[in-house]
Amino acid sequence: MKTALLASVAALAICAGGAAAAKTTSISFDGFCDGLDIIVNTTDRTALETGNGCDEGAHFGAGTIGKIKGRGNAITFGIDLTPKGGGAYQYIFIVSYPLVTGSTWSEFYTTDGKTIQGRYTGTYTVAGAGAHVTRGPKSSTDRMH
Repeated sequence: MKTALLASVAALAICAGGAAAAKTTSISFDGFCDGLDIIVNTTDRTALETGNGCDEGAHFGAGTIGKIKGRGNAITFGIDLTPKGGGAYQYIFIVSYPLVTGSTWSEFYTTDGKTIQGRYTGTYTVAGAGAHVTRGPKSSTDRMH
């Protein structure tokens, strides 16, 4: 009986820990109409993202949290833009971590896996859980024409 009770308590603690780790933080890219809704797992130092603002539902990605030489702690996301029609573009977003208003972000992309190009960089504003604020007229993932 004690074993079953301990197992139940352990399972409940694991579920509660997972729920606590599943907090979504929304950031808005200053000067753009989009940003990222980010779920951070501090235990295994990973994160998930979905686009928000004018890019809501347009992309998703996964990444890791680590230290980048000359940049400090950051989350590096690989982004899939297929829902936006950007299947030929593989994006990388680097977001300074911890998530604090005024911190920096950068975006790079490749279309062939051989060359990488920088597109945008700037600061972001933490908007809280799921509360995106539009801060500009265009998306950070709009392609130059």
